[in-house]
Amino acid sequence: MYNNFAKIYDKFMKNCNYDEWVEYIKTLIDESGCEGKKLLDLGCGTGETLVRLKSDFQCSGLDLSKEMLEIAYKKLKNKGVQLFMGDMREFDTGEKYDIIISLFDTVNHLTSQEDLRDLFISIKKSLNPGGIYIFDVVDRKFMDEMFPGGIFYDERKDMTIIWEHSVEDDIDYVDATYFVQNRTGNYEKFKETYEKKIFSHENIEKEVKEIEMNLLSVNKNDKIAGERFFYVLSV
Repeated sequence: MYNNFAKIYDKFMKNCNYDEWVEYIKTLIDESGCEGKKLLDLGCGTGETLVRLKSDFQCSGLDLSKEMLEIAYKKLKNKGVQLFMGDMREFDTGEKYDIIISLFDTVNHLTSQEDLRDLFISIKKSLNPGGIYIFDVVDRKFMDEMFPGGIFYDERKDMTIIWEHSVEDDIDYVDATYFVQNRTGNYEKFKETYEKKIFSHENIEKEVKEIEMNLLSVNKNDKIAGERFFYVLSV
């Protein structure tokens, strides 16, 4: 899955307004009162967010995909950004951070309440006193509106995407097929399958209380990429 998707991820995300995402995250950081500058992007992908944050923060990134990290390394080489490969549920870079972020509904790719708990435990261990964790999640309404009838079709200038969606045992399954135009004008076909879980506010709040973190704020945002909820936790 990751091998293929890494090759086309930046093309797929071409329409993403990374600058708007980063400005919003900076606003949440300011509102939290956190003054530290050491930041980890958990689920950093190909590093586009880190490219925009590195001038204001001492940045690191972690991702599960070796192929994604190889692309991120090319963008961030000699920029003072450390990159790590690891699983967000059980990670330890050997460092502690003032700010950890997980964007683009990365947390929804966990598939159980236990996974969510493990993530928060790892976060707590990796934050400095007073540190914060910012992440966004989408809800059932978002998924239902994105996949009316179970299919979403997106045709672009150099890419066509077909998503087929189903729900089974509380897990959302998405089979994505990408037809991507290459430099010769021909189209290449890529397939990706991924799983997502909808975590309710009660699910999240339960784990936050269980591991004795603090829920600083929950912020609904429907401006940057559909309606989603940004959580800010602290230790």
